[in-house]
Amino acid sequence: MIELEGAGVYYFIRKVSDFKDKDVLVVGGGDSAFDYSMLVEPVAKSVVHIHRNDFFSAHEDSVRKVRESSVELLVPFWEVQEIKGEEWVEEVTIVETRSGEERTFPVQAIVFNIGFLTNLGPIEDWGLEIDKNSIKVDSRMRTNIEGVFAAGDIVTYDGKLKLISTGCGEVAVAVNNAKNYIDPKAKVSPGHSTDRHDMVQRKWARREKAAAGKEKPDAPKPE
Repeated sequence: MIELEGAGVYYFIRKVSDFKDKDVLVVGGGDSAFDYSMLVEPVAKSVVHIHRNDFFSAHEDSVRKVRESSVELLVPFWEVQEIKGEEWVEEVTIVETRSGEERTFPVQAIVFNIGFLTNLGPIEDWGLEIDKNSIKVDSRMRTNIEGVFAAGDIVTYDGKLKLISTGCGEVAVAVNNAKNYIDPKAKVSPGHSTDRHDMVQRKWARREKAAAGKEKPDAPKPE
């Protein structure tokens, strides 16, 4: 399979046009796998989607859309057994691991979405508090080392959810608190543009009122 990376074996999709009129196999049970199936389904010649488990980590709506599409969904216990091809992927054999049933069919593209092997690498030697291969942080995304903040899938805390949306929120929390750490005068919460607009409006109203008071004509002097 390594020899065919870049020759029909994909781990993510850059251009949907690469799959036009091709027989495609998608492997995986997460959101990315189901999103990719729906992404290529309109342009591909055919799409087969397999998963080795009897459950999905993808959202229910994503699974529903694939089930209702032209994608052939084979679950559970289906895995890739063999990939064949000279200079490009030409054929794949999949197997149902319980029964041993095999299916061989032509493909010109295989998209694997079976997760990643997380490895902290040299970060493990920084002296950070690690819990189950993740960096422990508090509600401000602070680690146990002063001045070091962390966010995203690499961190853990009580109630942690590994989602793109929560990761983006954690980055905002980490950056704002890091800014305050570097510059204690900086506000952790920058506020909302609406609040600032109202404040500016009040400030200008006060200025206009003060200016209007100064421009009043002098009272006539008694004769």
